[in-house]
Amino acid sequence: MADSIQERLKSLRNTFSSFKDADGKWEFLLGLARNHKGMDPSLKAEKFIIQGCASTMYLVPSFNGETIHFEMDVEGGTTNPLISRGLGALALQVYNDQTPAAILSVDPEFFRNIGLNVGLSPTRSNGFASLLKQIYLYARVFDAISKK
Repeated sequence: MADSIQERLKSLRNTFSSFKDADGKWEFLLGLARNHKGMDPSLKAEKFIIQGCASTMYLVPSFNGETIHFEMDVEGGTTNPLISRGLGALALQVYNDQTPAAILSVDPEFFRNIGLNVGLSPTRSNGFASLLKQIYLYARVFDAISKK
């Protein structure tokens, strides 16, 4: 069984608290970006584009009746998409393969509280907020569906 969302949050909190400076955070995000496998190009449809990102980010959910699995990928935009891809991969580390209720139990301020927002450009901050908003929207929809 996948780690609980609380275990994932604790692990990320520990990871971010171990960084001596902002460079460690950026190296971590770039590593996540480089290691993220992306998604099948056939899934990239306009309806799955996250609005508000400088790069084109896709987020495709699938719900098996219990947990939500997300596929995410980023294509170039007005800026180098590696940071955006790393932010997306970080969100998936927390939310992927969790129940809608578990996702909804997490305060999105968690990312600000671990210092993720420090040094992010306004565009990337807005894009990440848009990604989180979309994840929570999917979780609310699938939560309602699962209660029918």
